[in-house]
Amino acid sequence: MQDHIRNSGPVTVEQAQKLGLYHHEFGYYVHNSVIGAQGDFITAPEISQLFGEMLAFWCIAQWQEAGSPPSVHLIELGPGRGTLMQDILRIGQRQEGFIESLTVSCVEICPYLYDLQRQNLAEYPFIFWYKDIFEVPKGACFTLVIANEFFDTIPIRQFVGPEERTIRYSELENTLVFSPPGNPNSIKENCPMGEDIMREILRHLTPGVGVIIDYGDDTSPESRFGDTLQALFQHKPVSVLESLGFADLSHQVDFHSLRRICPNHRFQPQGNFLLRLGIEQRLEKLLSIASPEQRFGLTTGATRLVAPTEMGQRFKVLEVFAW
Repeated sequence: MQDHIRNSGPVTVEQAQKLGLYHHEFGYYVHNSVIGAQGDFITAPEISQLFGEMLAFWCIAQWQEAGSPPSVHLIELGPGRGTLMQDILRIGQRQEGFIESLTVSCVEICPYLYDLQRQNLAEYPFIFWYKDIFEVPKGACFTLVIANEFFDTIPIRQFVGPEERTIRYSELENTLVFSPPGNPNSIKENCPMGEDIMREILRHLTPGVGVIIDYGDDTSPESRFGDTLQALFQHKPVSVLESLGFADLSHQVDFHSLRRICPNHRFQPQGNFLLRLGIEQRLEKLLSIASPEQRFGLTTGATRLVAPTEMGQRFKVLEVFAW
């Protein structure tokens, strides 16, 4: 990546993320096993089956609210290893008519994860794969869209005053540097690609319901300052500039901008969302039939998902309704 920028010249922060994550030669998502203990980060479905089960209950509730239509299109953006979809379909099989109504579209750009999803979801013949939501067919009777920890990976633009921030190679320092350097109080971020994808989600919901779950905030643009771009390698923060192509890049999702696009929505912390769906009652039921070792895993997993000091407050849930 450093050689590419040295030879080709400066790139914007947005372009650097696209190259670092998606480039066919050195892109992080193209060549890495990224999720889980052996990867660089872990997502909520991998933390506890309770997360996927709550999303299954959410899907079933939306389907019932819509009158249990016989044809439903379920779209998941960035399905990871397929764990969330496995949990949704496992629980969904218990609800008469739900599974039979489904066509599932998985949107995945990472070849390694695509192969893993194909393996883990092989028993379901009604699942199709796409590299981009803009390729996914529209026009279903009813559509459900799930995007869990997806929007935080969409490349962002950064500005210092009116000047767009770039990454360039410095001969003097023999390394990549930000230009202008900026400081936390001077950097503004926006995510045009994320807003475009949000609009495309809305175009699929005719009618339908979507849910976006991610870490981020609802701060207004006037008050939103700071560099939230981060890199993770083997579950630890590393330098963005030193790890392009080798580490996962993500940023705090600007939920304020996403909410502005969605006329009919509900917004809340992840903990509130999961409690509303009945995670405590489901945990109680599972604990009653679990081994001591399983009990520990279930309890710690649920705490991590719901507790305000863990993911419960830091992660937000945006539900989008189009009836």
